[in-house]
Parts: sequence; C-alpha cells; structure tokens
Amino acid sequence: MNLPHIGLGCANLLTATLPEFIDTAARHGFRTITVRPAAFAAALEAGFTEAELRRRLANAGVRVTMIDCLNTALPGVPPADTIDPAMRSAYAPETFNPPNEETCFRAALALEARVVNVNHYRGHLLPQEEMAEAVGKVCRRAGKRGLTIALEFIADTGLPSLPFAQAVREACGEPNCAIVLDFCHLDRSGGTVDDVRRLPPGAIANIQISDRTPPPPGSVYVPMTGRQMPGKGRLPLRALMEAALANSPDATADIEVLNEELRDLPIEEAAARLAAGLREWRETLSRGP
Repeated sequence: MNLPHIGLGCANLLTATLPEFIDTAARHGFRTITVRPAAFAAALEAGFTEAELRRRLANAGVRVTMIDCLNTALPGVPPADTIDPAMRSAYAPETFNPPNEETCFRAALALEARVVNVNHYRGHLLPQEEMAEAVGKVCRRAGKRGLTIALEFIADTGLPSLPFAQAVREACGEPNCAIVLDFCHLDRSGGTVDDVRRLPPGAIANIQISDRTPPPPGSVYVPMTGRQMPGKGRLPLRALMEAALANSPDATADIEVLNEELRDLPIEEAAARLAAGLREWRETLSRGP
C-alpha cells in the first residue's frame, strides 16, 4: 500500500507553543501539521505576526493542512463549567475558553490551511435536520473565504457516528463540507471498514491515525486517552487506510495518539516516539498483509 505523507496532529503536543510545534515537527521529519487555533491566537498574543509564522513554516519545510478545531459553531454544547471537576485535567486547556469561529478562520487563512475541523465535542444529540442547518451555515461562511469544513464525528455527541455525519453532510447540501475520519472515533462509535467503503467518493478531507484496544464493557471513557501507536492495538488499520484512500486519494493524514504516557513526556521525546512509531508501522505495511 502506498501511504501518503503522514503529518503530526496538533493534539499530540498540547503544551507546545505554535513556534515550538512547527520546529519540533520539522526536526522529527514531519512535513505537514495540523494547528490548534488556540495556539495560533497565543502566538499572536506573544508578539508573532502572521507573516513571521508563515516564514517559520517555510523555513522549517512544514505545511499546515488543517485547523483543529472549531467547536463553537454548532448548537447543543453545554457550558464548560458543567464538566466534572474530576475530569477537567483530561480536556485540552482551550476547552474552557474555546477560540471563536473568526479566530479559526483567521488561523486557516494566515497559515494557508484549506480545511477547518468542526466537531460537536461534549455536545448533546440533536435532530439531524437541526444539525444540518447549523452545519450548512458554517459551511457557507467558510466558503466565502475559500475554506472547507470537515466534520469530525465523536461518539456521544451531536455528530455521534460516521453514517450520521455523512447524512448531515448530504442534508446541508454544501459542496465544501467533508469529513474527518478518526479511526479511534470510528471504532468507539461502532463504525467499520464497510462504513468507510459506503461513503460517496471524495467524502474524506482528513484521516487521523492511531490504534486502539477496546476496553472492557462498561469502562468509563476518558477524553484524549486510550490510544495506541499504529499497529499496537486491534484496529484493522490496513483495511481502514485502504478504504479511506480509495474514497479520497487526496485526503491529508496525521498521526494522533492521545494517551497519558505521551502527554506526560517532554514535547521533544513525545514527538520522537510518535515519529518512531509511525516508521515502525510503515515498515510492517511494506511487508504486506
């Protein structure tokens, strides 16, 4: 299987500033990255200009593919102060003060990314029609700036599964609406390789790669945990990648392994492990099924 270049997903290194993230990605061989809008905003507050950030990317040989993520565009998300205090440390810092739509769009344009990830993190399930209407509105606003909106489905939210996200995408009717295919979210939501194969051609804008060993039934899900390096869990990653790339050969792809062990490491060591894990997985794929 001919894999595309696989970039470094921004959620892997939440403590890195944007300049640090760019440089760290480059040092470990990642030529593409996704960017947190909160990190972009923080870089501007620290005195960096948009032009300086673009130069840093160019000098590092790194390209931004997606802004990850906009989670204030859709209805039905409860206030952050409703999060269980015992679980607060499991969430990304910007969960409690999420960047608004304008910041996300500005980040995409400034960093020359063509895609903005939109999810419904922590949101309640809403009627498909209501969600499609809201998605259509954000797509039209993004379309005026030449941007694509990619819906990231997450179990137990208002975009709970791949089939539901695809139904919303179709119902909204906007040509700049696509899907983020996160393999762990697919598995957690009960999705399969066949669900990916059933998508209409060109549905996927971005693929987020990690592995997973499903926990025992009844286990409590802790956000941003439980993921493994590709090839170290039980997901059918080869079949998933083949199906995703058959659907959308031009989709970007990133490694996104979120777990407590990596999160507690210095950013340099975490990036080194991610790069090594990705190389090892690529080698196993090259040896065939």
